[in-house]
Amino acid sequence: MLLDGVRVLDLSRLLPGGYCTQLLQAQGAQVTKIEPPAGDPIRALPGGNTYFDALHGGKQLLTLDLRTETGRDALRERVVEADILVEGFRPGVMERMELGYPALAAINPALVYCAITGYGSDGPMAGRAGHDLNYLARSGALSLMPLREGTPTIPGLQVADMAGGLHAAFLIAGALVARARSGRGSRVEVSMTDLMRSWTALPRQARRAGLPGLPLTGEIPCYHVYAVADGFLTVAALEPDFWAAFCHAIDREDLKDRQFDPAAIEAVQATLRPARRAEWAARFGDQDVCVEPALQLEESEAD
Repeated sequence: MLLDGVRVLDLSRLLPGGYCTQLLQAQGAQVTKIEPPAGDPIRALPGGNTYFDALHGGKQLLTLDLRTETGRDALRERVVEADILVEGFRPGVMERMELGYPALAAINPALVYCAITGYGSDGPMAGRAGHDLNYLARSGALSLMPLREGTPTIPGLQVADMAGGLHAAFLIAGALVARARSGRGSRVEVSMTDLMRSWTALPRQARRAGLPGLPLTGEIPCYHVYAVADGFLTVAALEPDFWAAFCHAIDREDLKDRQFDPAAIEAVQATLRPARRAEWAARFGDQDVCVEPALQLEESEAD
């Protein structure tokens, strides 16, 4: 494993940091999840212990009260032997407890310290409370979601949180490479709002160029979710050859030149609806049509 022998302290709460250290753990790192006496706030959500176990299974668990000097001293003792520390407090919280990067680097110069923030560590938004939906909204990403009764749809996954955890793991990996060369650790930081803003680079550039942007939220027939007799099929035949193969497979050659015509959605839907997913799968076989069933979670585990 790439991170065998690497020791991680996870002080984060809820999803972003937990996902980050889960990724590190999957590469062999030894992760110690540190909770306050009241427990990680994720435990207080409906079904929260189930989510906690999904994020932190296999990690060592430790309860420390960092509001006390005893708890802070216990953390410092562990930092001496640690390679990585991940935290997700608002900017300034760790510093006020004398546990910020300068203080911890003084006792372990090789420490890689990762802060996952909502809005960055400086600027007028730095101390503002927020969660995934707020970061999507502030970054402009939420405005790209399809409207449902005039309101942007909230994604079914916590996109900013998961992206923040993934990006944090990426930055930590880079910091470990730098440490291997210099012998010294460093502080890296993720702003989930800034990260989501970077994910909107393509539609932003399109707007600047006066273009409407890629219509990839169900507006065109070649990139759409269609109802069938027992569920849904996803069609993502963006390339002309894939779309032509799809039209041939469903016996709708007349739609071949209407790949980007929204009015053709109804015709495709009428063709697909009567049959079941398995029937369509048999029809498509191994053809390059970019069609897959929309599986339920339980189905996807058996796939």
